Amino acid sequence: MLRTYSAFFSLLRFIIDIIITASIWIAVYYIRFYSPLFDTPKSIPPINKHLQLMLPVVCICCLAFSWSGLYMPKRIKSIFEQIGNLLKATLLSGLFILSFFYYMREMPYSRKLLAFFIAMLPVGLFFSQILVMMTLRALRRKGYNLRYYAVIGANKKGQQLVEDIMGMGHLGLKCAFFVDDDPTLIGTTLFGVPVLGTIEEILKSIKQGEIDEAYLALDNNLSQKIYPMLLSLQSKGITIRIIPDWGNLISLSNTSALVIGSQTLFSAEDSPLSGLNIIIKCVFDVVAAMLLLLFLCVPFLIIVLLIKFGSKGNVFYKQTRVGMNQKEFTILKFRTMKIDADAADNPQWTVPDDKRCTTIGKFLRRTSLDEIPQLLNVIRGQMSLVGPRPEQPFFVKQFSEDYRMYMVRHKVKSGMTGWAQIHGYRGSSSLKKRLIYDLYYVRNWSFRLDLWILLLTPWHLIKGENAY
Repeated sequence: MLRTYSAFFSLLRFIIDIIITASIWIAVYYIRFYSPLFDTPKSIPPINKHLQLMLPVVCICCLAFSWSGLYMPKRIKSIFEQIGNLLKATLLSGLFILSFFYYMREMPYSRKLLAFFIAMLPVGLFFSQILVMMTLRALRRKGYNLRYYAVIGANKKGQQLVEDIMGMGHLGLKCAFFVDDDPTLIGTTLFGVPVLGTIEEILKSIKQGEIDEAYLALDNNLSQKIYPMLLSLQSKGITIRIIPDWGNLISLSNTSALVIGSQTLFSAEDSPLSGLNIIIKCVFDVVAAMLLLLFLCVPFLIIVLLIKFGSKGNVFYKQTRVGMNQKEFTILKFRTMKIDADAADNPQWTVPDDKRCTTIGKFLRRTSLDEIPQLLNVIRGQMSLVGPRPEQPFFVKQFSEDYRMYMVRHKVKSGMTGWAQIHGYRGSSSLKKRLIYDLYYVRNWSFRLDLWILLLTPWHLIKGENAY
């Protein structure tokens, strides 16, 4: 019955998209030739020819929609995945339509009209998808279009699964029952869901068409024993979903799946930067750093002169730091301390009213202007504009022994500013809290998050919190 509903809603979504696509095709004709938005040509093509082209255009779009996965089941897909499919559908539609008109040159057409149609298409599709999605979610919250499942194992994992699903009512998933071998649980209810009997009795508990899915929440040993039972459930058309049992490996957090040949591997704490993401971040860093250096060239020269005439020693301070993939590099800063203030055998952080700082150095540290030369590190590819702050090898070794997840920070490039810094955790502030924010950044990296951090950085520089 559920598959019938699913097919019905897919068909309904398909029909709505056809209507919207056809409506947009007609609307762009009048907008192109009869609105003040565009220059009106001397001879306006008749509407009949435009309508004759509507059928092949709609067919081309529908084909592109299907190929892009726009009508695949979306029950557990996020809105961002659906928007991705929508943009893919629009891109394919645009390419196919342009190809069609390129090979049908005898048919006159307006390039502006085609461009406007392709631009309007994602707006119409987005409206269609949102409309259907909101309708489905509203129906599911009221108890319609539900998908029923059973949970094999009423243990902590099984209970947590049901509790999580109950908190996401828009999914339209409802637990029919638990089965478990624990005699103290049989006959009871958990979250209003009955525990019907032992695991071996699940086949007796399932009536024809009663459930659509079975979730396995047992440890690995028990899962192997009931393998024949799972095959029987599968033969009844029931989808089997498995909560993997990691045993002691459960402590490995932030896992992701990787398919190599016929094998599925799980990676723990892999770098979020791969493929195109690396190129985008690198290009942005280099271009932005060069523009910032150009913009700050006058303050840069003034600071150089103030340091040069304010105290003896070099203008720049160089120190070894640990960056991405635990590779060491030489970081550049404006010198803010007296000569030999930081002995090589006794590295330490600066503290408020540090006596080692020069007069101009105190101002540079308080305003974070001493960090400007690190733009050169960014241009060299040793650092990024955004990322966890790099530490000295001495501290890295010490912190990695004290905090188990510390080295995860080195999965991305070190940065001039970061998620921890804009929340006030810098300098000698709480290392544990800094690590929490750094790990959040590594695990949730996105280009949008980088931009957000960069936008907030000036405000936190003005506040000067923990800057010394």
